[in-house]
Amino acid sequence: MNKHSRFPSWLPVGAALTVAVAFAPFAVRADEGQWLPEQLKGLDFAALKERGLELSAEEIWDGKEGLLSAAVNLNGCSASFVSENGLVVTNHHCGFSAINRVSTVDQNYLAEGFVAAGYEEEIPAPGMSVSYVTGYDDVTDAIHDVAEAAGDDPAERHRAVQRKRRQLERESKSEFSEARVVPYFDGRIWRRIHRVVLRDVRLVYAPPRMVGEYGGDTDNWMWPRHTGDFAFFRAYVSPEGAPAAYSEDNVPYLPPRHLEVSEEGATEGSFVMIMGYPGRTQRYLSSTAVAVRQEFFYPARLELYSTMIAGLEEEAAQSEEDELRLASTIKSLSNVEKNARGMIFGLDRNQVVVKKEHEEAEFQAWVDADSSRQKKYGNVLARLIELDESEAARMGKDFVLDNMRRSRTLSQARKMMNEEGADGPGLLLVDDPVRTVLFRIAGELSEEGRLMPFDLWMEEGNGDLVALMRLLQPEYGEQRMFRDRQAGLRQEIGALWIEAQEGWRGQQFYPDANSTLRLSTASVKAYSPRDGVLHTPLTTVRGMLAKHTGEGEFDAPAEIFKAVSDDPSALDIPICFLADGDTTGGNSGSPVVDGKGRLVGLNFDRVFENVAGDFGWNSARSRNISVDIRYALWLMREVWPAPRLLKEMGVAARRTGGGDG
Repeated sequence: MNKHSRFPSWLPVGAALTVAVAFAPFAVRADEGQWLPEQLKGLDFAALKERGLELSAEEIWDGKEGLLSAAVNLNGCSASFVSENGLVVTNHHCGFSAINRVSTVDQNYLAEGFVAAGYEEEIPAPGMSVSYVTGYDDVTDAIHDVAEAAGDDPAERHRAVQRKRRQLERESKSEFSEARVVPYFDGRIWRRIHRVVLRDVRLVYAPPRMVGEYGGDTDNWMWPRHTGDFAFFRAYVSPEGAPAAYSEDNVPYLPPRHLEVSEEGATEGSFVMIMGYPGRTQRYLSSTAVAVRQEFFYPARLELYSTMIAGLEEEAAQSEEDELRLASTIKSLSNVEKNARGMIFGLDRNQVVVKKEHEEAEFQAWVDADSSRQKKYGNVLARLIELDESEAARMGKDFVLDNMRRSRTLSQARKMMNEEGADGPGLLLVDDPVRTVLFRIAGELSEEGRLMPFDLWMEEGNGDLVALMRLLQPEYGEQRMFRDRQAGLRQEIGALWIEAQEGWRGQQFYPDANSTLRLSTASVKAYSPRDGVLHTPLTTVRGMLAKHTGEGEFDAPAEIFKAVSDDPSALDIPICFLADGDTTGGNSGSPVVDGKGRLVGLNFDRVFENVAGDFGWNSARSRNISVDIRYALWLMREVWPAPRLLKEMGVAARRTGGGDG
C-alpha cells in the first residue's frame, strides 16, 4: 500500500486561545508542574535554556500547533506520531489489551511479539483510537452564565452546566473534528478543546511480553527497571482524509507534526520534557479529603482488588485459553492494586495530612490578617472542609455502591432485576469473595454512614440478592443527587479556594491533571529512596540479564542473549532512565523529548515512593521512569528486525556506537 492522505487545509480548528485568567510570567519551581499549553509562555525560558532547552515557547505551542501537536491521546494513554505516515509509538502496556485481543493460543502476539513487514500486514486494533489537539476556545463565560441562570440549587446548577457542555461539544462536531469541554480549577476556567479523532488504528510492532513487561508485577512501580515498554501502531483515514472506521480502502494518515527520533539519547543531568495527557491529580484537596482517602479509601481498594486478582488468577490457571482471555484484566487490576499500596505507603511517609493541616493554619492566619481578605476569603476554608466532611461521611457507603458491579453475583442479580422487574425470581447466595469483602465493609460502616437497605436485607435473612438490588435502587438515586449537589457546590467553593491559594502563595498554579494536554520539564536524575541507598538514573541490558532467572517474570528471551553474544558492547545499551518529571496516570506512553524536541524515551511509570505524588510533588522523591528509545531501536535492528520502520523514522539501520557514553 502506498496511498496516503492528510486532512484538507480547511480542517476547522479552535481559535487562538483567549485566556480568561491572565497567566503572568512566573519562575519555574524546580520541575514541579503539569503545564497547560497556554501557560508555557509564562515559564522562565532563560533558566530552561541554561539547562538545555533550544526551543521557544511558540515552537512548542503557538496557540494552534507546535511540538505538542505530535503528542496524542491513545485510549487514555499518551503516545506520539513518529513519522509522516501516521506511525505512533506508545507503551506496550498501553497497547496490551489490543495485542491481547488479536492474539490466540496458536498465534500469540502477546507472548511472541509482532512485526508487520508491510502496510498490508498491519493488524486492525478494534476499539483503539488516536486523538490530538488542534486548538482551544475559552468558554468560561458561557458556562458561568448558565450556572448563574440556573438559580441557587447547586444540583441544578451542575446539571445546567453539563447540558451546556454537551451543547458546546455538539456545536463543534464535524466530519473532521470534534471537541471536549473541560473545567480547570474546579470550574474556575472552562476550555473547549478541538481535536481530531482517528478510529482506524492498527498494530505495527510489539516486542514479546517478556520484553514489554519484563519484571512483571514485582518490578511494577519500582526501580531499577529493565522493561522494554514500547509498541508501535498506525493511524488510518479514509481516502478522502476523513476519520473513518476500519476499511481495506483506508490509507495511512499524514499528521501535521511528528517527532524526530534521537539516537543520542539522554544522560544523567540531561534536560528533558514530558508531553502528554496526565489523567488525574489531587494537589489542592483539603487535609480532610486526603485523610479519608488515606484511612479508608485506599485500604479498602487494596483489599478489594487483591481479592479480585486472586480469583481471576485461579481461573486463568485452568487453561491457556483462560490465561490469554484474562491477561488484560489481571494486568489492569494488578496495576491499580499496587498503586493503592503505594498511596498508603506514600501518604503516610510523606505526612501529607499533617503538612496540609499546617498549611491550612498558615493560610487562615494570612486571611485573618487583612480585612479585605477576610471579607472575600474568610470562610472559604471552612466551607471547603465542610464539603469534604460530607463526602467523607458517606465514602464507605459510596464505595460499596460503586463496587457492587465488580462482584459477579451482585452484577448478575442487578441484571436479573432489570430484566425481570420487581417481581422476578431471586438469586440465592453462592461463594463470591468480592461480595464477601463488600458485605464486610457494609457491615462495619459507622452509624451516620450506614447503608440502611443492606441492614434491612440482612435482618430479613433470606439471602435473595435480587431483593437486595431492589432495596438499593433508592440509594443509587440518592447518591446521584448528592454528587450533583456536591459538584455544584464545588464549582463555587473550589474555584474561590484556588483563587485564595494563588493570592496567599503569590504564584500562578497549574491546574490538576484532567486528561488534557500538558507539558512537564525535568532532568535525568538519581534519587535516594531511603537512608544509605542511592539509585543511579540509568539501567542497561547488562542489568536486565543479571535479573534473568529463566522463569516467571524474569525470563529474558533467548534472542536477546544471542544478540549480546554476537555483539558484547550491547550490554551497555541503556534500557530505562529516571527523571524528576511531574507525571501521573495517563502519562504512560508520553514522549520524552530533549532540548531540541527529539524523542529520547517513553514515560511508563513512577517509582514506588512517588505513587502518592498525585497529592503533591516532592523534589527528593518525584521520579518518573522512561524506556530509553535506544533500547527500542536496538531491538528493532538486531533482535526482532523492523528495517521498514527504522527507515520510516529516519534512523540508521545499524547502531553507530555502544552504550550511553
